[in-house]
Amino acid sequence: PYMAGCCGAPGVITREVGAKNVFDDTRDEWPQINWETVADRDPDVLVIGDLTRRSQTAESAAKKIEFLESDPVTKNMTAVKKKRYVLLSGQAMNPTIRTVEGVEQVAAKLRAFGLAG
Repeated sequence: PYMAGCCGAPGVITREVGAKNVFDDTRDEWPQINWETVADRDPDVLVIGDLTRRSQTAESAAKKIEFLESDPVTKNMTAVKKKRYVLLSGQAMNPTIRTVEGVEQVAAKLRAFGLAG
């Protein structure tokens, strides 16, 4: 999978909401990480890019969640077991004006999950 590194729009979102990105030690914007490493870092929340397109349904948030909940490596992660998913549009996860919307959505979900005040 491609995960959010420290230095792109997801890094901005993470810093603005006062959260910690489990891959903030990665200097790439979108590093490719194996699922075993993701599971080892055991995130409390997963922000999932919903890249739904008519021709590429594997990029939909629903398909990504289906994978996460069925794969033996990922299904035991805290975020997956507790179904703590934040779904963002692809535009919110790239440096655009929609990144502001991403900050608002992530902050609201963290509050809903009881992880922020």
